[in-house]
Amino acid sequence: MGSAQTTGTDRTRSLLIAAWIVVYSNGLLIFVARRSLDLPGTWEGPILRPAIILSTLIGVGIVVLDGQRLDGARLRPVPALPFATAAALGAWAALGSLWSLDAEVSLWWGLVYIGLPCVAWVIADATPGAFLRGLSLGTGFLLAFSFVLLVVKTSWAVDFNDDWKGVMTNRNGFAPICALAVFAGVAHLVRRRVLVGALLVVPGLVGLAGSGSRTAWLAFALGGATATVLVLARRAYLADPRPWIPRVTALVFGAGAVGATVGVAALWNDPTFGQRRTIWRLVGDHIADAPIVGNGFAAFWRVPELHTDELLQRGSAHGSVPELLLGTGLIGLALWAVVVGVALIGVGRAVWRDPGVESWLWAAVVAMLFVENLTESFVLWFSYNWILLIAAALRFGLRRDGRRLTTPDRALVSVD
Repeated sequence: MGSAQTTGTDRTRSLLIAAWIVVYSNGLLIFVARRSLDLPGTWEGPILRPAIILSTLIGVGIVVLDGQRLDGARLRPVPALPFATAAALGAWAALGSLWSLDAEVSLWWGLVYIGLPCVAWVIADATPGAFLRGLSLGTGFLLAFSFVLLVVKTSWAVDFNDDWKGVMTNRNGFAPICALAVFAGVAHLVRRRVLVGALLVVPGLVGLAGSGSRTAWLAFALGGATATVLVLARRAYLADPRPWIPRVTALVFGAGAVGATVGVAALWNDPTFGQRRTIWRLVGDHIADAPIVGNGFAAFWRVPELHTDELLQRGSAHGSVPELLLGTGLIGLALWAVVVGVALIGVGRAVWRDPGVESWLWAAVVAMLFVENLTESFVLWFSYNWILLIAAALRFGLRRDGRRLTTPDRALVSVD
């Protein structure tokens, strides 16, 4: 495949990744439905449902029709375990419609989730440069739209506490997009693309501050710190393999874990965590009704008479673990945990193998998304969060032959 074809393919892939981030962030679609078309802005409405289904079908189509594309490119094989497990989560959710509290919702959500690993495959197959550009374009567009909205129609871009939510539905949806933009910007800065990097890092940090989202700040700090310490420690060890470097690295992570624990403990009675603990206790009563198979994916939130407490009217369990237990039971949680585990181990191996910009970016993204999942129901909502975790598992997980999908892109990996 020639360089012109490669450039064209990378450009197309970048635009596709950016579009998927925008669509699967949900915020812009809900904004258009509610503000422009005066529609409810639900996933079963005439805006979100077709957009989500079409976006997923594009990913499925690219995988199914692989080899028939005009540019002649082929998708590289991915590890079977995370792909099959992610698809199995969707299949299990669809099967759950047989006993779901709302069969129609669980069925169509489950069917879409079967296709999401195909979207993740296309993202995982992108070159490091294409992924970085796609992440930059997607998060940059959402940031730009949000800041324009903050200026021209402030009341639409803030919540009842005057915290920034931008084009998203709430501050906890806006802040992770800001964090991803910062990570992408840092990658550009390391590559000496100062202007592009600054245009992502500065508004990303400002947006994080304006959002006031403590959970996002925690995830951002832990994700960025984890990736940075891993990369710097590994590079130092490769340059001078002294035995004290791994020990110091372990001490740094230990100190960081203690610091994070102290920070959470200090905020334990803050409404951010206090309300979550109450929500987890409330949904726990319903989890106990069907602990193995769940009550049907996304179905609990469609039955208003079960929302006996005001906090349950917020539409989520505020954590992917209780959300999965509530909707899909222990079986669904186990499937999710396999994918997340492969992603975490995979990016750790990537840093060990090539401690550069690509591995740093993916490690920061995966660590942040994982922490976000502990406090928000990002496995729900057809979220880019879940798709990127699958993509990381597919990109860095081991195949049967011991190979990985990715190969080092020296133009991006090298920081020299």
